[in-house]
Amino acid sequence: MDSRSRPVAQVPSRLLSGGVDFCDYLRLQDRTEAIGEDWVAVCEDLGDLAAAHARRALDAGHLTTARLFFRNAEALYRVGQYGLTELTDEKLRLYRNLTDSFAEAARLDDPPYEEVNIPYREFAMHGWIQRPARVRRNQPIVIVIPGATGFKEETAAEAQYMVDRGLAVLNIDGPGQGVTCYFNHGYLEIEIERAYRVMVDHLRADGRFGEIAISGRSTGGYYVARAAATDDRLAACVINGGSYYPAEILNVRPWYVRKFAILFGVADEAMKDLFPLMTLDGLAERIACPLLIVHGEADPIFTVEGVQRIHDEARSTDKEIRIYPGAGHCANGSETEAYSGMADWLADRLLP
Repeated sequence: MDSRSRPVAQVPSRLLSGGVDFCDYLRLQDRTEAIGEDWVAVCEDLGDLAAAHARRALDAGHLTTARLFFRNAEALYRVGQYGLTELTDEKLRLYRNLTDSFAEAARLDDPPYEEVNIPYREFAMHGWIQRPARVRRNQPIVIVIPGATGFKEETAAEAQYMVDRGLAVLNIDGPGQGVTCYFNHGYLEIEIERAYRVMVDHLRADGRFGEIAISGRSTGGYYVARAAATDDRLAACVINGGSYYPAEILNVRPWYVRKFAILFGVADEAMKDLFPLMTLDGLAERIACPLLIVHGEADPIFTVEGVQRIHDEARSTDKEIRIYPGAGHCANGSETEAYSGMADWLADRLLP
């Protein structure tokens, strides 16, 4: 088998901002680019080494070090499996390793993440609540939704910017995402906003939370736009690298027909009927809550014109679009500025 290379979407800034340790990044570069080893195998090898280091630290009572290396392991397993489309034993093994490592780190955080499983249809949507150190009465909370590939373990780094500003976060795999899809068999659906209504119901019934906002990246940006258009309980919406019509990705990455078929749990042929239904036509104009759109000027898969259309059609009186010059998908290359700006924007609207 030919050696597999770094997935094209995993640009260096995304690897690092998503949690890959810089020393591991250099090792990946050396072994896969200079020497030519297989990307997936090297990621798994380095992930195993990081996880073993974390377990030794845990046994020795060095909890901060254990948390750090479990996070390093999770990031390596995550980027290792990223380019594998089919749900092979290899991909599912790596995905289980990344979720196990993430869970170990989550429980060691201060305060610990809170694991949640929200029933929906015949499955559960799996997520984690990330909380600030100082919890407020009627704590504002942001539902953070990933896209079609990165899933909640990657968006945890983005969510941490919000937590650092005093917001709680429900970082969750909805239908067609991560654990919910791969292990709980909860598949994507056209009216995905129905699942997000259930998430809002869950948070309102919890009793600890006040205003609820929603944020989504990549295809998740399209999903959360649907939610904002149909649920007036949402106090604000952030779209990062989203799309008015996700089928536009097929213009540059036609193999995403297969990827979305897996997420929907259907045969590839069914996508010719499903893709046309994935649109904000008739929905964008119903968005009324405060709206922030973040996009990379050089996004290779979702166009600036598409998100500009969302902005222009939304009837929100408080709306803003930020286009980052030279940045790629989900503002790759400008992550620190974009993520901190998103978190500040949300904090300005949700915190007293």
